[in-house]
Amino acid sequence: MDTLIFIDFIKQYGYIALFFTVAIGLFFFPVPNEVLLMSGGLLATTKLLDPVPTFLVIFSSIILHGTILYVIGNAVYQHSNFDKKSQSIWHSRAEKGRELLDQYGLKAASFSYFFPFIRHAVPFSIGMSGISYRLFAMIGFSSAFIWLSIYFFIGYYYGSSIKDWNSFIQNLIYTLFALFTIVIVVQVIKRRKQQQRRML
Repeated sequence: MDTLIFIDFIKQYGYIALFFTVAIGLFFFPVPNEVLLMSGGLLATTKLLDPVPTFLVIFSSIILHGTILYVIGNAVYQHSNFDKKSQSIWHSRAEKGRELLDQYGLKAASFSYFFPFIRHAVPFSIGMSGISYRLFAMIGFSSAFIWLSIYFFIGYYYGSSIKDWNSFIQNLIYTLFALFTIVIVVQVIKRRKQQQRRML
């Protein structure tokens, strides 16, 4: 979404616009989710929005995002026959989710929001595992609250000194992309070392 269009949307509809922008953005926007959170913190330093309501609205969007993924996963768990459809895409995803949960248990939900892609996969996988929504929400959204707090306050802290919104977003995307690349490279190196150790 273009920056000016986004700001005009917020000016016109306020917190409702913010809620739907973040909720949709978590699924579809071609930018890191962290950019959305920091943008919310930045907006909270302007006359458009107040800090506390902005934080709560964004957190509500995150809850909606996780709930939708959990409900979809749970619906698949309730209505799919994995024995008869062992080659289906749902079976493949269920197996990946089970492997993740077998390896980390509900700890997977406690750190999932801090990693791209995993924050989308884990709620879906937990829903497919049959774990109760209450347990998932208690652990997963506690993690989401910390995740949001970190990036929201980064945006809020730097908001008063940032005059060029477009440059801020662009530099932020580059920085986050570099950080994510480093994390991925480190994980790949670790896995290769683990594989080498198993072969010895």
